[in-house]
Parts: sequence; C-alpha cells; structure tokens
Amino acid sequence: MTEHPTLAEFATNETTDSRQTGQPSTDETVTMTADERVATYLIEDQMADLTDAIREAVQNGIDSPGSSRVLVSISPERSIILDDGAGVDLKSTEGRRNLSVLGAGSKQRSDDETIGEWGIGKGAIIAKGAVRIWSHDTALCFDYRDRRNSGPWADVSGRDGQLVDAEHHLKGMLVEIDHYEDEVPDPDSYRWRRYVRDLRKRFAYVQSRTGVSVVINGESVDKGDPLEAVTDSPHPSLTRETEDAILALEYTPHEGLDIYSNGLYVTTKREYGLGGVVVSKGNLTLNFARNDIQSGCDRWQRIDSALEQARDDLYAEVSDDRLTAESREVMIETMASESASDEQWADRKLFQLATESRISLEEIQAAPKIGWVDSTQKGADKLVERGYVVLDTSDAATQRLRDLASDENISIVVPETFDVGKQAESEGVWTGYHRIEDESQLNADQRRYLRFARVLAAELGIERDVYYGEASADAWTDGRTYIVITDSAVTSRQRAVWMHDLYLVMLHETAHETSSQDRPSHGHHFESTYRSLVEDPGNRSSFAELVQQVVDEGFASVFEEYGVGL
Repeated sequence: MTEHPTLAEFATNETTDSRQTGQPSTDETVTMTADERVATYLIEDQMADLTDAIREAVQNGIDSPGSSRVLVSISPERSIILDDGAGVDLKSTEGRRNLSVLGAGSKQRSDDETIGEWGIGKGAIIAKGAVRIWSHDTALCFDYRDRRNSGPWADVSGRDGQLVDAEHHLKGMLVEIDHYEDEVPDPDSYRWRRYVRDLRKRFAYVQSRTGVSVVINGESVDKGDPLEAVTDSPHPSLTRETEDAILALEYTPHEGLDIYSNGLYVTTKREYGLGGVVVSKGNLTLNFARNDIQSGCDRWQRIDSALEQARDDLYAEVSDDRLTAESREVMIETMASESASDEQWADRKLFQLATESRISLEEIQAAPKIGWVDSTQKGADKLVERGYVVLDTSDAATQRLRDLASDENISIVVPETFDVGKQAESEGVWTGYHRIEDESQLNADQRRYLRFARVLAAELGIERDVYYGEASADAWTDGRTYIVITDSAVTSRQRAVWMHDLYLVMLHETAHETSSQDRPSHGHHFESTYRSLVEDPGNRSSFAELVQQVVDEGFASVFEEYGVGL
C-alpha cells in the first residue's frame, strides 16, 4: 500500500480546558498556532526565485553528516543536486517527518556545524517544480502545483507526497527538481545566465568554512581563502581576522560589501562605503529567505563593530581626492554619530566649495562666517577665490553637513552664515552678465562652441550676432541684436549632445523678444514662440542636414564654408 505523508504546517499544540465556563481561568495556557495560510506562505512566498530553492537543496547536501562534496547540474528543464553524505532513511518515522513537516529537521539554529536552521527549505523546493527526493532505497515525490501526469508524480498534488521504492541503493541524497515552466526565465536571455552566475556566488566560500566542495555544472565554485580575496586588488585594501569573521576589504564603494554567513552568500551591503567580502565564522541569524541578517544577531553586532574600525583604518589609506561621494557621506554620518570622537575625520577634505574644490570641517569651523549655495548661485565661485567659505550643497555630503548642522541633537557645529548674493554684490565680484571681448582667450572647446553657434544662426535665419560670455545662465540676449552663449549652454563634450544643446539654446534666446538677463519672461507668449521654433519642420531639417555635414566633412570644412571665425 502506498504511503502519502503530508508536507504539513507547523505542528500545533492546542491546550483545551474540559471545564465549561464563560470566564477564562487565570492559569489557562493559550498556544499560538498556525493555520493553512502559514503553510502556503512558507511554501509559495518565502523564496524569490528558482535559485533560492536550489540553494536550499544544496545547503541540505552540505549539512548532511559525512558529506564532502555536493554535485549540482542545472539546466532550464531541471536541477539535480547530489551529495555523498549519510542520507536519510525515508522508511523511518523520523526520516519521513524531517522531510515532510515544515519546521521539522535535525538542524539547530545555534549549531555552527550546519548552515540550515529553519527546517522549511523543503517548502521552497516543492514550490519551484515537481520534486523527487531519493535516499537509500526510497524516494519521496511531490507535485505541488499538479502539473505532472506521469511517473512518480501521477497521483500526487499539493502538499501530499508519495513514497516509492527506488531503482537501487543510493548512499547519500539526490534531489531532482523538474522545473515548472513559469519559474524559469528564457534560456537564451541574460536572466538565465544570471541565475547560474548568482547560484555559483552563493557558495563561493562554503568550502573554506565547512570543507564541503560544491560543483555546479562541472566546475567548482570555491573561491579559496577569503583572506586572499583582495590580494591582487588595484585599490587600497585591508584584511583582518577576528574571532567572529574574516574581513577582506577594498576601496571600491560602488561595488558594495558581500556578506557570507559561514561561507554562504547572504547579501551585499553598501552603507559601509567599501567593497570586498566578510565571511562569518559560524552562522549569522538570518531571515526566512536567508537574504538578510536579523536584528539582534549578536555575532553580527560584533562583526559590525570590527567592520567599522577596519573601515576607518582603510579610509586612512585613501587620499582625500580619491574619496567618492558615497564614502564622504558615510564619513559625515559617522562624524555625527554619538560613538565618534570630535576629531574623527575633521581634518579630511570631505566637503565641496562653490569652486568644486574640497574643504575640511576644521577649515569650515575656523571661518568667521560661511555661505551655503547650490551650484548655480551667482558670484559664489568668485567669493571663494577671495577667501570666503561658500559651500556647494549640490554635493550630497555637503548637503548632509548642512542638514546635520541644523539638527539640535547633533554635536557638529558650524559658523554663522551670510547671504552669498548680497556679499557678492558688496565685494563687486558679481557684475551680472559678462561678454568676453577678447575671443583669443577662449579655449579650444569654447571656440568650437562659438563658431558652431554662429553657423546655427546663419542656417536657421537668426539675425543676431553671437558672442561668448560668462554667467550662470546658459545664454542671454538683448532680444534684438545679439545672443551670448556660456559654458553652461552645453551639458556634455560628446559632439552629438552639445550640438543639440546649442540648437535648443539658440532657439530659446531667439524666442526672447526682450532682454533675457536677470528675470526673463517665460510666459505664454514666450512658450508658444519657443515651441513653434523647436517644432518647425524647416528648422529641424536644417539642423539635421548641418549635423550630417559635420559628420561627413568635419568642423573645419563647415566653418570655412560658412565663413565663421573669431
């Protein structure tokens, strides 16, 4: 007779009271139980994709007593995971229970000898395909979604599994997942290649911690000793070993820090402003999906403390001009924390002036007054050149300093502020819009921009002289006789981009029939005029032909043909 064990929800113990009374007894025990929805969640929702289910099966192989190797074959159709451990006696009550009851298993969360901890991974496995779990002389089969109508899965569905006699004896355990079609991305897509790549990453340091090798599609995934992970890094790096973890850090903030629990990949953290790997010596307390660390994990708290100290030591080796925006934000947040010393990083040039040069907190605090501006404030750069401290809040770390300085609960103190606009006027460093009379002083890029703008004026029928100038605006005009462009008229040095930038800027200024200095009118009449110029088929055609001519002949030939010079 065929046995049908059930992959059931967490076992429940309901305490009942035989007394019939309307008032609860003060010594009555109430047990929190789990219903059908919990079992459904643990099976269908706890894991993100197919690789999570395969990971669970591989974990079980790694944890199997006596296991030294786990072989994995993964294809779009199916995955097979085979270990050489002791296996499970599926004919025994305990063996069946461990593989059919969610939350049951031989592993303990506090046991660093195994990676698994919840006893619910089998739920994730059966959600991703029809499954056969074969060990010794017996196999246990599930078809959770009832998609298979033949073989060992013909008579099973949902959480009902079927025990069948195996073809021959198998020492360890084999898990076969016959993938459900909607769990697998297009085999020819980048997503499938990413699946395989990500699966390899998950077990990169398992062998170094457990001694069990993992081989996926014929290739070992082992990356060796984590202490050697940054040996050949071209960036500043640091390795450190504590009682709780191995730290191999490098200064690559954009890549993030890969965290491994006892050799198993968990997540990538970017809040430290570092790259590299952290491999814990023993299990971290993880969430159900095993893709994040639970709050309150004592081991991680100790690792986190060691990480912060190692990060500080590594940052000390990085020059100020190499610090990225991410790193500088991390450093300012650390400076504002209660645990930081008042002097920590105060001498590092972490903040940005209006001239885009850097300045330290010590230098800021030494100034009698400071100004805050975004990158477009008129005259701010000239004030900096005269010795004023004008900070550019378009830089994220500098904006964060401003936020923290205004927080009464933060100990960072900065000087009083001054009005940058008024100070610029009083110093005479902002005289408004300045046309450059001597065009020989322009650099090569500026000369090219100016000459192309003059070609545009001729081609588009704009009857105004074109000059180069200095201002915070992209350009300005008197509305009748001239247009002056500035450096900010172009957003990129890429030819196709800046030519289009100048096309739009020239039409924008042409749409102004009065002066566009200071507070130009951008009302309905202007918007209508500008839109008609941009959308005019003749203008668009002329611009396209001009761009093609530049591509075919080069700037020199075009400038000569139009007779534009400086």
